[in-house]
Amino acid sequence: MSAASPLTFFLSSIGIFYSVMVPCLLLLLLAIILLVSGSTPGAKAGQVMSAAFHYIMQAIGIVLMTVGAIPTLTSVLGGPPYPGRVYMSLLWVFLVGGSLFLWNEQCTQKIEHASLAVVHALFVTTVKTIGYVVALFSGLALLIQIALGQYSAHWWVSPVILLLYGILLFWSARESETADHSFQSAPLHPVHKAQKKAKKPHGWFGFRLFGKRA
Repeated sequence: MSAASPLTFFLSSIGIFYSVMVPCLLLLLLAIILLVSGSTPGAKAGQVMSAAFHYIMQAIGIVLMTVGAIPTLTSVLGGPPYPGRVYMSLLWVFLVGGSLFLWNEQCTQKIEHASLAVVHALFVTTVKTIGYVVALFSGLALLIQIALGQYSAHWWVSPVILLLYGILLFWSARESETADHSFQSAPLHPVHKAQKKAKKPHGWFGFRLFGKRA
């Protein structure tokens, strides 16, 4: 027998409640980010809000990719099967989330480092923390089930998928921090110094592979 669509959550009373609360929490988060970024030298309020917007959109993209990927993997590896149209709907959700994430990732590279620093640090720390917690509790649940010896059909599917998902989030955040720190510590190229002395600035020399981040 086919299982109910996981997308019905957004039409339930709980989904409607979150659709009201989430915007309010986002406004509060934006206010906190603006206050904290005000202490950063060179930060501009407009660009700070733009950075916050793009990172919130990236977070929404991650949520959409999660909603599209995890139920599909769980169903394919041993969970209850969904109708074909549900799989197609989940695929579209994943593709939209991935496109949203990549587009806003490119947009953040155009923002000045001073305005981006606090927002990027908050985003990376949040993703790393969520990944660590998800991996920790998934691994713990897997060990507890093994210790208790209570093995139902396909009992390992959900814990293993969530464990790998948490590790992926944590590793991605760590890689982002490593790339940013290595780029910041890199010395200036002699060509850049020569052009600075000649007072012939070119905007494209400021391009960074990983964007202007903390």
